[in-house]
Amino acid sequence: MAKVIKNICNTTFRFGIFSALFLSAHVPCVSAQTGSTKVEGLVVDQQTREPLIGANISIEKGITATVSDVDGKFILFLKSFPTSVSVSYLGYNTKEVRIEKGSASITVALEENAGLLDEVVIVGYGTQRRKDITGSITSLPKSVLEHVTPTFDGMLGGAVAGLNVTQNSGQPGGKLSIRIRGGNSVYASNEPLYVIDNIIFFVEKDAMQAGLNGIDGSLNPLASINPSDIESIEVLKDASAKAIYGTRGANGVILVTTKKGKRGGNAIHYQYTISADQSAKRLDLMTAKQWLQTQKDYFNNKPSMYYSPEALAQFNKGTDWQDAVLQIGLAQTHELSISGGDDKTRYLLSGSYTDRTGIIINSGFERSVGRVNLDRELFSNLTVGLTATADKSTQDALTTFEGVNYTNSPFSQGITNSLTYALYMPPVLPIYNQDGGYFSKNPFEYSYLKYYDQTANPVADLENSIGRTVNTSLMANFYARYTIIEGLTARINAGTHISYITQNYFAPPFTALGLNQDIRGMGAIGNRRTGVTQMEYLLNYTKQIHPSHFIDLLAGYTTQKTETKYAIAQANHLASFDNLAGTTKILLAPISKGLDGYLYSILGRINYSLLGRYNLTATHRIDKSSRFSAGHELEQFSSVGLSWNVHEEQFLKPISPALSVLKLRLTYGDSGNQEIGINEHDEDFNIGRYDGKPAYQLSVTEKTNLRWETTEEYNAGIDAGFWNDKLSLVADVYSKKTRDLLMQMSVESWTGASEMQTINGGSVTNKGVEFAVNAKLIDNKRLAWSVSGNIARNINTLTSMGDLGDYQTLGQDQEQILKVGESVGSFYGYIFDGIVQTGDDLSILPKVEGKEIVPGAVKLRDISGPDGKPDGEVVRDYDRTVLGSIQPDFTYGLSSSLTYRNFDFYLAFQGSQGNEVYNYLRRFLEGRSNDSYNMSAALLNAWTESNPSRTIPHIKSVRIAQLDSRFVEDASFLKLKNITLGYTLPIRIQTLPVKFRVFASAQNLITWSKYKGYDPEVASGIDSGVYPAAKTLLAGFEITF
Repeated sequence: MAKVIKNICNTTFRFGIFSALFLSAHVPCVSAQTGSTKVEGLVVDQQTREPLIGANISIEKGITATVSDVDGKFILFLKSFPTSVSVSYLGYNTKEVRIEKGSASITVALEENAGLLDEVVIVGYGTQRRKDITGSITSLPKSVLEHVTPTFDGMLGGAVAGLNVTQNSGQPGGKLSIRIRGGNSVYASNEPLYVIDNIIFFVEKDAMQAGLNGIDGSLNPLASINPSDIESIEVLKDASAKAIYGTRGANGVILVTTKKGKRGGNAIHYQYTISADQSAKRLDLMTAKQWLQTQKDYFNNKPSMYYSPEALAQFNKGTDWQDAVLQIGLAQTHELSISGGDDKTRYLLSGSYTDRTGIIINSGFERSVGRVNLDRELFSNLTVGLTATADKSTQDALTTFEGVNYTNSPFSQGITNSLTYALYMPPVLPIYNQDGGYFSKNPFEYSYLKYYDQTANPVADLENSIGRTVNTSLMANFYARYTIIEGLTARINAGTHISYITQNYFAPPFTALGLNQDIRGMGAIGNRRTGVTQMEYLLNYTKQIHPSHFIDLLAGYTTQKTETKYAIAQANHLASFDNLAGTTKILLAPISKGLDGYLYSILGRINYSLLGRYNLTATHRIDKSSRFSAGHELEQFSSVGLSWNVHEEQFLKPISPALSVLKLRLTYGDSGNQEIGINEHDEDFNIGRYDGKPAYQLSVTEKTNLRWETTEEYNAGIDAGFWNDKLSLVADVYSKKTRDLLMQMSVESWTGASEMQTINGGSVTNKGVEFAVNAKLIDNKRLAWSVSGNIARNINTLTSMGDLGDYQTLGQDQEQILKVGESVGSFYGYIFDGIVQTGDDLSILPKVEGKEIVPGAVKLRDISGPDGKPDGEVVRDYDRTVLGSIQPDFTYGLSSSLTYRNFDFYLAFQGSQGNEVYNYLRRFLEGRSNDSYNMSAALLNAWTESNPSRTIPHIKSVRIAQLDSRFVEDASFLKLKNITLGYTLPIRIQTLPVKFRVFASAQNLITWSKYKGYDPEVASGIDSGVYPAAKTLLAGFEITF
């Protein structure tokens, strides 16, 4: 079936080009002819003087002569005068213009009609009339774009049906996880493709890492884009919309267009904001008094062994270590832009500076961004332009112990970073000694987190450890657009994106990681330089070749070359990060490597509209990528889409006042995913040490059959608008199947390879439905009030694992599973069945991992045994099952925008329902394997004979080695994401109008959720003590003149 449709797409594509040329040659149209007079025109917005792209220019008798270009310009060839010309643009009132003899140029200013849809939508490699669109494309409302957010991807949460935004952590400058219609891949990237001002933005997996393991989280590469510079955002969701991007389109595409200067004058804009961040939640831990009592009651510890009676008397107060490492984070942002233009030139210069301290001590984010947008008409048929952004972002993050492996490391005790270590610290211990130095004599600490009698202090860890990532980047695009003849334009884009990442990591000798006798201070540096150059050669032909026929043809050839170089070095026995050369202990031999890659593409698209009612879009793209094995570098991707503007039919004209829009859409196509390592198919070597000398070991074998993942998608949709779109509805249903999944498998030991190998095998499906509604409840000059909402459901299912069998466990404790028939990201473990009570018949209760059952212990469900039936014992091989998934049942958003006179108000909610999170941190706080650390206050209600709890076992009950369902929590949530109130003061300086607006905002103010951790948004699905989410109070002002 897929091959048949692809052949239809190819045939349609060829037939469309032939038909366009035939009709252009044989159908009468208005063109340059002998005896004609050339008249140039410009269509602009009456208020802003901005050019209107794609406006219809019709001569007498209703024949559309041409369409305005991206600069709002058009050319007519007229034989007789005077001539009446009608200029229309959906969203604006149609205007009649009379052209007299001798007129060489005209300017038509159209008045906006807020009750109509925007006429032109930005699509891949161009624009398209909204009424001709066949695909599923969502444009972000201006009410969303106008509000302050740290990064622009944060705007998307709850704003687009089918687009799920999840925080990786609350780290300032941290990366967000974005999924459009679910995840298509297991091991390759699931992030969408970003195109910013025609530049393919380099956001590959680990692109912001230089190869170091000790830094928690990842710097968001999109932090280099100032949200205030953005003019529009479009989200391409189905195959008809995204197949034009071929091997990079499977995960969806987000198109970002930045602001440009406006013709007819100059403007200066300045905005200042100041904000305060606070942890949205605190975990409930034992106080000093409660912890001491627990030690006495359950562990028979005698604190008097370590402290005098006077010191013990002070422990009623103790130390709140959680409070000691959390703080109020302050941030300020300055933004300045200068813009303007005339009939030939438009320009915009902008700069911004942000300085944000985190809610954890010694963490933060700093960003400086400069941008220039310049467009210049050199001749009437030649326009050139430049867009460039320079950025420097610095992130000071938590240092992490995960991935830095040695015997008895902090990570082996569930201590993932300095924050979790602070939560585990006994509350009876002080932060500082009486002399002001850090307290470092914890008598409760185990020997493997000691160096003789010296112990770590989490405050000292945070204040002295270094986990810094610096990104210096340049993104630029130069274009030239040449009009060959009326309707036929050629465009060249020459772009580059250069990113230079520097990472510094240091754990001093007195920190939890550095004090180990094998480490004694650890330091690492890493550098990564990535340079991407792209060239695009595009040819576009747009013509109303007959009152009944409209065509828009696109053909192009693109190239992208990527060069990555990185170097890392790591050493131990360091007293100072500034003295890396002074060590005699090399933990990791210096490594440097260079990787080169390319992507060559040929692309084409046909848009055809018949009678303004029946629309066809066909795309085809051929990609050649260096990321895949010889013989598999080349692939073709196609799509076809149909739409029907039912409201244009005569039989619906009687109800046209009530039904303003009714469109049916149907699409099919395929797209690919190449987001793996640049040279993933090549063999690779690790550099280590053998017998005290540098040595090479084969880590990855050559893969001769590696090919990209391909996603096929069907989509059906309906757009409806009522009463001049005072009420609009959009609904879509889709089905996606991704084949040739990139999977990981172990290899035979005889190969010598030390790492898992990437292979193709298996498939995954995503099926879902989306609804979006927008209502303009009140719309007049004094008061405007609109409400928007959306809801989406996606069902993700792993349908095959190829040669890997039916399942594969993942994670250090095998807490996740890939299993055919289940969703990707499923949790795997025992089912909690309550607490053993006094009086229970212990003889019929199953043993747990070979241990006898006693009152107060955890009961787990006996699911199966060697014979496929329950056997009276709970063991990992037979009694674990799927406990839940990170995939939500549905996501939703709700927003409202209101303006009254000079006041403006905005409210936005974001929600997710049915997803689970493995609360790894809670598992350790409630299930201590030793008595040296603090515990959750929930254990104060643990089972005793006098308190027969059915949810919390006896404190001294044996800790279960494998995950059980107690700690796989419902992470459904509803967040009050943004609430903003603003007031614009009407000010004039002499005759110059000035816009001065003051505003206050709260972000993530309230979260409704049953989740017991810091925040239910955990992109990985495993909460091991990630940086807590913050709620923000913000105030600021902006002035424009």
